[in-house]
Amino acid sequence: MAIVFEQPKKTVNWVRLLFIVFAIAFVIFAAYFLFFAPTPQLDVVLPAPLERASQISELQFVDPSTVLNSQNFRRLENRIGPPAIGTLGRSNPFIKI
Repeated sequence: MAIVFEQPKKTVNWVRLLFIVFAIAFVIFAAYFLFFAPTPQLDVVLPAPLERASQISELQFVDPSTVLNSQNFRRLENRIGPPAIGTLGRSNPFIKI
């Protein structure tokens, strides 16, 4: 009687192979977009309110002393008096009214 030794066949683990291929593709994809892809133009991406905000931020401010010393500013009236403290409550809150 002859003894036949068959070597076991090595099967391919498809899940592990697909995971490795996906991981390598993800690393290549991420490296491309992080380092080699062209950057988007921010002027195109910005909405209109942000464009207006950038225009406002570019304004040149004047010296406040010129405004405070101007005749038009001095003519303004102070129509509101200083704040006053009103009644803060009863002297004895436990007395019935």
